[in-house]
Amino acid sequence: MRQKPSQAQGSKSFGNALASKKKVSKNQVVFFDYRDERKLKRFINDQGKIIPRRITGLSAKEQSLLTHSIKWARFLAIIPYVADEYK
Repeated sequence: MRQKPSQAQGSKSFGNALASKKKVSKNQVVFFDYRDERKLKRFINDQGKIIPRRITGLSAKEQSLLTHSIKWARFLAIIPYVADEYK
């Protein structure tokens, strides 16, 4: 019978790779204001898409508040819908 490759043989865990890319630490209080352009741009990629919660490290409620704030800021033309390179 073949044995599964162990962690020592070089296969990396997928969960550990994403843990290093988290944008927010867990002990931080999260509040998103639609007028704070710099804070919202941290959660948008170069194309203008909202970064998913598996990468941001936010809870479902926090990600929902973030999404709502980004969409409202886009509506008020504080941040663009699409990056200039992709227009």
